[in-house]
Amino acid sequence: MGRAGTPPGQAYAIGPHAYAAEPHAGAAPPPGYAPEYAAHPPAVPPPPAYQPGQVPPPVYPGQAPPMGYYPPQGPGYPGQYPYPYGYAAPQPPPEPVPAVKLEYDGKLGELYLVYLRALLLTMLTLGVYRFWARTRVRRYLWSHFSIVGDRFEYRGRGVELFLGFLTGMGFLLLGSGLLVGGLYLFGRDNILQTVDAADVVTWTLILVGYPLLAAGQYAGMRYKLSRTRWRGIRAGMGGSAWKYAGMSIGLGFANALCMRLLTPIVDIVTTRYRVANATYGQLKFGFSGNAGDIYGRFIGFYFLNILAWMVLIGVTIAIIGGFADLIERLGGWEAIQERLAHPTPMTLIVIFLVAIALYAMIGVLILPLRCWYQAYSMRYVVSRAWHDRVYFGTGVTTWQMWGFIVFNWVILLFTLGFGWPWVLHRSAKLVASQFWIYGRIDTGAVAQAMAQGPAMGEGLLDLFDTGIV
Repeated sequence: MGRAGTPPGQAYAIGPHAYAAEPHAGAAPPPGYAPEYAAHPPAVPPPPAYQPGQVPPPVYPGQAPPMGYYPPQGPGYPGQYPYPYGYAAPQPPPEPVPAVKLEYDGKLGELYLVYLRALLLTMLTLGVYRFWARTRVRRYLWSHFSIVGDRFEYRGRGVELFLGFLTGMGFLLLGSGLLVGGLYLFGRDNILQTVDAADVVTWTLILVGYPLLAAGQYAGMRYKLSRTRWRGIRAGMGGSAWKYAGMSIGLGFANALCMRLLTPIVDIVTTRYRVANATYGQLKFGFSGNAGDIYGRFIGFYFLNILAWMVLIGVTIAIIGGFADLIERLGGWEAIQERLAHPTPMTLIVIFLVAIALYAMIGVLILPLRCWYQAYSMRYVVSRAWHDRVYFGTGVTTWQMWGFIVFNWVILLFTLGFGWPWVLHRSAKLVASQFWIYGRIDTGAVAQAMAQGPAMGEGLLDLFDTGIV
């Protein structure tokens, strides 16, 4: 509506601003202005050219008509065209673009053939082929994901991963050498005399390896994105792996001091850095998440998790107390420790059953709560990311995630690790079934990125990650 004092139907709007001057009868408003629809238009006869119920075109071309009013008969105009002269009839809203679903059409049998061939060659080459094996598995998985019928491509090479591994090993040896050398020069008279060599090696790997692991995680994502294409356009990731490592370590240390109460802040800050530096073509992704949005759910999870662990410990103590007579018959805790030090096949079976029982209790008491928060966090993070005019969404639920994690561990446990292809296949199917894309995918407006990405693979990450993807 117009400003105060303006007769209904005599206000003209452009954007949020109103033009309140009253036009002369039959005169058009100033160029670029479109009249707003009034709830009670003045009693002006409709133009004779329009029949009852006919929708005329907008009065002023290029101006969007007001939305929300499309009555079959206007007030005060029985049997006549509902809108008086000078009013643009609202048009129905444009047809919404349907959501696009990520598709996966891989076959478990085909993936197993790729995996077993790669495993055999890795064993024959004493582990050297694993870089090429990982590349082959990635190429299979990437090529069986598609959006609107167009498949993804993975163009990484095994030699790039191998060179990256050698580079990462060089960083690790250099950092360890500097740390041990510094201890020898400045602490040989005190520190090295009180700490044995095994502890020195352990702490050296921790102090040097932890920053390398954080940097390697970012470098690994950057490498995989830079070797991923869709419709011929290359993805990528900017930013600094070392900056990300410093951010992760600093926030992780502060989170540990605060009893992990800063977890939402850590998650959102690190996610924002990753997403905001990811690119498809020359356009960056965006992320609008806020830690405050998920803090309420996290606090509920935090204290419920503590309560669940207390219940689990109490149940475990009660079970151990119930077996007190059996422990005494076996000769007490000293005899049990002796049997554990020199286990028999029966002892190994008992240990295996106890481990399964403990994991089952964790799966029933602890894991559902964790999945409850993680599924919510995943839905939130995905819904706050965008690229150009494209938005994303996922509908993964708590019980989907819980069943997924539990069954994956069962597969790996009872197949002694040979179920990895099955786990990868299930993971791909879950991602595809619960991931949607909203908006218009206009790759014609996306130019190819000039940067080629890193020349070598995720060497720092490969030192600590022995997975196959």
